[in-house]
This record gives sequence, structure tokens and C-alpha cells, in this order.
Amino acid sequence: MIDVKPFENCVCQKMNNHLSLCKSELTLSEKGKSVTLRIRSSEEAKVLVLDGCVFMDNSSRCDGLYLYKKGNKRYALLVELKGACDIPHGFEQLAYVKKNRQEYRQIVDHFWVEAGGVQPIEKAFLVSNGSLSKPDLETLEKQHNIRVTAILHCEATSQIPDLRKYL
Repeated sequence: MIDVKPFENCVCQKMNNHLSLCKSELTLSEKGKSVTLRIRSSEEAKVLVLDGCVFMDNSSRCDGLYLYKKGNKRYALLVELKGACDIPHGFEQLAYVKKNRQEYRQIVDHFWVEAGGVQPIEKAFLVSNGSLSKPDLETLEKQHNIRVTAILHCEATSQIPDLRKYL
């Protein structure tokens, strides 16, 4: 069982979600952009809504955090859902959360301790209906000192990208 105390109220549920970003237990969605994580029976995952739940202030923040257990591996997957014109700001938000938000560090560090010292693999994802050239991607990664694993393309009419493919 993945323990997310004291942020249990920020976890997406199978039914009766009270958080607007939660489309289902493991799917986040906002303005036509969605992302999911499909797990197998021996695996476990939770998604926490960061924007407006874990983070209640006006400082920079991203949308969600997936905590995923697969065998003896642990993953902490930061996600930002962004419009096509706002991709650079998404990099800024992901970097700020990873480097500066104490709540994020608290959750990831607790996930690490809970796993008996197995350090989670931390990854960042941006989900958008836009795209970037490779040079622009590299420029933004250098500028914000963050490696974004993938910019996942999603529109209201397209298939929802699965984070599992990128782990």
C-alpha cells in the first residue's frame, strides 16, 4: 500500500472524485489534455493532484504526481498538462516543483523510506496538444535544468497517452 499521509484527500479515486483533474483513479485530465498509467495486477500506483490540493498557495506548481511500484522499483512521475502555446511555462513549473517544493520532497522522500531505502526513479512529463523541435526542447531543458522524459501529445479526440510506455 502506498502511503501518502497527510495528503490522502488529494488522491484520485475510482469513483466519486471530488478533484476536478481526476478523470479516474489513474487518469488526469484538463482542457482536453489527459494522461494515464495502466498497471498490471502485481503493481500499485496512486496519483496525487498537486495543483489546488497538495499545493494550496500561488507559487509555481504542476498538476499531478504519480507514485508507482513495480516489483522492487519505485517511480515518482511529475506531470504537467499544458496548452500548445504554454509549453515553456510547463518546463518552468516542473523544474520549480522538483527543486523547490517541500511538499513534493516530503512525498517522494516518504515513498523512498516506505520502500526500505529503494530510491524512486524521478521523471517529469509534459502533456500538450503542441510540440517542440529537438533544439527547442534541449534549450528549455538547459534553461530550467530539468530533464523532461517526454512531451506527450494529447488532444480531446486522441488516445490518452500511457506513462507506462516511457518507464
